[in-house]
Amino acid sequence: MQEKGYFQVHNICVFEDNHYSKLVPLVYTRAVFELRCGLFTALDRINKHYPNTTITLFCRNYLSDILQERYPCRINDLYITGDTCLFLNGRALFSLPIPIGGCEEIGIQDNTLVYARLKGENAKKLSPEMFLTKNPIELLKEMVQVVNTQVPMINYFWDIIKHNKAQIEKDFMLFVKEGAIYGELYEGVYLMNEDQIFIGKGSRIKPCSVFDASDGPIYIGQHVTIAPNTTIEGPVCIGSHSVVQSHSRIRGGTNIGEVCKIGGEIVNTIFHSHTTKQHDGFIGDSYIGSWVNMGADTVNSNLLNTYGDVKVEIEGNMTNTHHMFLGMAMGDHTKTAINTTIMTGSIIGFACNIVTFAYPPKCLPSFVWLSHHGMKVYSLEKALQVARIVMKRRGKEMTPAEERLFRLIFQLTEKERNSVFK
Repeated sequence: MQEKGYFQVHNICVFEDNHYSKLVPLVYTRAVFELRCGLFTALDRINKHYPNTTITLFCRNYLSDILQERYPCRINDLYITGDTCLFLNGRALFSLPIPIGGCEEIGIQDNTLVYARLKGENAKKLSPEMFLTKNPIELLKEMVQVVNTQVPMINYFWDIIKHNKAQIEKDFMLFVKEGAIYGELYEGVYLMNEDQIFIGKGSRIKPCSVFDASDGPIYIGQHVTIAPNTTIEGPVCIGSHSVVQSHSRIRGGTNIGEVCKIGGEIVNTIFHSHTTKQHDGFIGDSYIGSWVNMGADTVNSNLLNTYGDVKVEIEGNMTNTHHMFLGMAMGDHTKTAINTTIMTGSIIGFACNIVTFAYPPKCLPSFVWLSHHGMKVYSLEKALQVARIVMKRRGKEMTPAEERLFRLIFQLTEKERNSVFK
């Protein structure tokens, strides 16, 4: 007999909350649960934890069209089959699933709602707007029991970088479990700790490449090309259809998304997807968005000469990250010229064009063209034209929803630019 108050959940709702603004520019074109950390995004991981469930996504309203293109889910429209729902915060890194069955309860951490397991009537009281503009804890704690929980949360971009290396290891252990070689290894490839190396179908590892999984697993997706004389030191994840150029040094914590072209020296850095940085140059402890192109010898600093904590400007305020090593966050569709040097703790906006040998400002607004002549607004129509060309080169046409979002981001970031140009 089922215990009183106990029920089985068949619905999952992954939500954004009011902390999303701390993660711009990385979340202009994606919801917080689409950010990469480990082998997966938070949403990918939730899908793996809860197969055969009905998933609804709660997000900012202006992202609803683009998410509808990406996922076969209900967007901002909670429809409960049965009478129960498990709400999961999209900023949480759920390495292990929250039990799908149980009594009604909410899990909180530092006054943040991490999850809520609710019956139909209580579930229907929650909306995307409530998560994005209010704190629903006050409402819910009057109705259901409260549980204090400990789950890694993504509050700022440096939290993703902090957790990424360990998350690669956790995801490999939980979902990959053991090494396997399905791709082609050319003669002269050397594998260290092979049982922690996974190479997907159609991938090609060319001569004189060294994979060292002594300090963590190495995951290579499908149809990846690793050019000759490349060194990869785990933990590392390289997504499907990506290319790593010859003589590259891919060090621990590197997380390369799908359809990227990467070269040079990379350490503890996430490239979201469809990004090109295929020439020499060091990038460390950073999160780089999609459709970015970095010119030859683009480098960033990830350590202050004083060895002090790196400070970052967030929403106009300087925030101490309490990190000694921290590089930058760079928004989608940004381009850098050859020999660009980016300072420690920088935030580079969406669709910027950097063509100067001088150091760019540590906080560069979106849609800015920066040259030795100074800063000016990057024309929306010109930026769109370039974005379409870049996407077409990768066999992708910009969809109407993507274009609408691109134009909307220009409007959303106008105040940010005006503060610089006034």
